[in-house]
Amino acid sequence: MRHIPAFKQLRKNVDLCAVCDLNEELVKQTASQFDIPHAYTNTATMLAEEDLSLVDICVPPQIHAPLAIEAMDSECHVLMEKPMALTTSDCDQMIAASHKQDLTLCTIHNDLFHPPFIKARKLIAAGAIGEFRGMRIFLSTPRNDMIDLKDHWYHRLPGGVIGETGPHIAYMSAAFLGAINHVDISAKNFLGHPWAPFDEFRIELEGDKGFSSVALSYANDYWAADVDLIGSKATLHLDLQKMLLIRQGISNLGYASVGRSSVEILAQMAKDLISNTTKGLAGSFKLGTTTVIKKCVDSILHDTPPPVTAEEGREAVRIVEMIVQQYNDKYGLTTHQK
Repeated sequence: MRHIPAFKQLRKNVDLCAVCDLNEELVKQTASQFDIPHAYTNTATMLAEEDLSLVDICVPPQIHAPLAIEAMDSECHVLMEKPMALTTSDCDQMIAASHKQDLTLCTIHNDLFHPPFIKARKLIAAGAIGEFRGMRIFLSTPRNDMIDLKDHWYHRLPGGVIGETGPHIAYMSAAFLGAINHVDISAKNFLGHPWAPFDEFRIELEGDKGFSSVALSYANDYWAADVDLIGSKATLHLDLQKMLLIRQGISNLGYASVGRSSVEILAQMAKDLISNTTKGLAGSFKLGTTTVIKKCVDSILHDTPPPVTAEEGREAVRIVEMIVQQYNDKYGLTTHQK
């Protein structure tokens, strides 16, 4: 439901014409709620009857490829939720279709476009933390949102719940590490769900420019999305829940240095909190999904590259494939897709 309000904000350039879902009751309810003129339960009918420029795909990734290719065969640009697909071979078919029709194919890698992440990339490019050394990522998803849902399609992805969250760690890591060609994974089971063999993971990604150490947790009762970017002179801490960015760098452990650092950290937090609150009250605070949608529309209108290229979407899928393969090999698992 985050996508529709984002398109509604672009009403000067976008007419939201139709919505489609197999669930007839849901699609009619959605159309009514958001004042969308037409509702369909079949994409072929929608594509035949509507004069569409862009199709936004928000369904489980198992069917991203056929839906995207169907839309592009009807000369529609395509935007889709992550992951772009489940396999690089599916990505390659989609990319071939986009090139054949000269159409935009974009995946929503939303974390890259949260304000702290955008700012962090600029700071690192400007040398604010010295030479880049590596990164850490901690993502926690409340158990009642994912792991406890026995029949959810998450569990039918390659790697189970990793298949849902893995694309986030893949594209965030690739943004700084360059080509990632080695992964390792360790897993634990705290909840004992028979439908989820593990619910706590530690993943190491090795890239050309350093390492990304990842903790994925599904056994807790809280959300967390923290990224630490490590440099030779300082670190950047990103809290992607509270949308805060903090630069830290203590050269010695004297009382004066520690005190100054503490004051600087509090000042940075206060500045971001005030800015976020002010923008939120004014309705101008944009999270990653909204930003990607706007940038994708702009790229179509102005014939410029999309915010996330098809090749970048494919690379995230390639990295997740590596993680899942290592996971399956190490723990003797077999992936079943439905």
